[in-house]
Amino acid sequence: MVLSRKLGVLVSSTLMGLICGTLYVYSSYSPQLAQRLGYSATNASVVALAGNLAVALTGPFAGVVVDKRGYSIPLFMGAAGLLVGYLGLRAQYIALHGVVFVLAACLFLAGCGLTCLFLVCLKCCAVTFPQQRGMATALPSAMYGLLAMFYSVVASSYYAGDTQGFLLFLPVSVAVIFTVCAPLIIMSEPRRLAATPRVVLVLQPIELKPMGSPVVPPGRNSAYDTVGHTHEPQLLLSPRFWLLFVITGAMASIGQMYIYSVGYMVKALIASQYDVAGDLERFPEIEPFLQNEQLFQVAILSFANCSGRLIAGFLGDFVRQKLRKPRSWLLFIPGVGFTIAQFMAHSISDYHKLKYVSVLSGSMYGFTFCILPIIVGDVFGIEDFSRNWGLLGLAPLIPSNLFTTLFGVIYDFNSFTTEFGLHLCLLGKHCYELVFRMSLAVAIVALVVVFIFNFADSYLSSRTIFGQRLLVHA
Repeated sequence: MVLSRKLGVLVSSTLMGLICGTLYVYSSYSPQLAQRLGYSATNASVVALAGNLAVALTGPFAGVVVDKRGYSIPLFMGAAGLLVGYLGLRAQYIALHGVVFVLAACLFLAGCGLTCLFLVCLKCCAVTFPQQRGMATALPSAMYGLLAMFYSVVASSYYAGDTQGFLLFLPVSVAVIFTVCAPLIIMSEPRRLAATPRVVLVLQPIELKPMGSPVVPPGRNSAYDTVGHTHEPQLLLSPRFWLLFVITGAMASIGQMYIYSVGYMVKALIASQYDVAGDLERFPEIEPFLQNEQLFQVAILSFANCSGRLIAGFLGDFVRQKLRKPRSWLLFIPGVGFTIAQFMAHSISDYHKLKYVSVLSGSMYGFTFCILPIIVGDVFGIEDFSRNWGLLGLAPLIPSNLFTTLFGVIYDFNSFTTEFGLHLCLLGKHCYELVFRMSLAVAIVALVVVFIFNFADSYLSSRTIFGQRLLVHA
């Protein structure tokens, strides 16, 4: 593929990534949607969880389709899911008919759609730029993260207080970007898939090395990378896969909980300040200000998310090519960052300071979801990359649902309905601080597992099948 066409594919995949993150805009309008349709914070969490569930469940199946059938089918499936989901959500808003199951089904369809599109973008960039895989996959991933900021700026500038209009802008923008970007991505698929090398298994005797030392087999055709990793072929039998599974589930769940719940955190902190000032009866008048503050937090999350993904892509290539060390070392960065973020979210009582939590949470979430797919490609190879990453995407399914639901339940338990018909919690950070104590414990566990993944080489390399270690040669 000539350079100009490669760059065109990269640009198209990057722009397509812009519409793959629309699910995370939900927190900017979910309180208004709940207020208009008359359901609780717990129900709002259930709707958000439907999107998370779709992303997790769709990943493995969409990954197999991308790996085996190319780009066209998942691209059109993805666009259809997003359009039907967002148009259905808007129809519910207009009709004032807020059946939680229907709203959840709409967000589920949107989640399925964005997963299909995102896996195509990742696979296309990873294969088109094999030597610069870190930065190539970071670009569409960064747009995925930047999306919420883009939509937040549009919403605050043109749709302030107009949630119905914003819910129309979502599907229209998806249709326009897809129409512009999809053709070049589709044109890049046929010959690229045929060129993928076959992988065969070779059994060799066990060769133990000291902890931390790379195990390098003899032979010039070894599929070991430059820092001593093997491309492990049997995914569900690999200890490395299950360690990555725990890391992904822990980090993704606490990141997603904050992303989906920050709108309610803003509302609780502002409401508590109005209550202290004895001016609570004027609270309904500040709805535009409240929505703008929610959009501001989403914009910060989005920008930080994008920055974290770009930094992860750059550092991933730098650590691998210049320092000749495994990219998995970089997992310590989000491990420490998420731990600090949970402590801050538990402690901050002034909504002005919430932006610091948003910066840290967004950047660590973006960093995690950029570096993890690259690590999957390093450890398990690129041939079944989309399937493998899709399977790993199942990791947040249970913990993310648990934490997001817990947030809604705890928030509702501490809330009441005012004489003006508003559902409010006036306890400030105490409305939700319990859930951040739990997420802090999970962040610490994730950090420990990152240490095991990186420094238990002798144990992991001694795992065998029928008394012999599996090596993979291209």
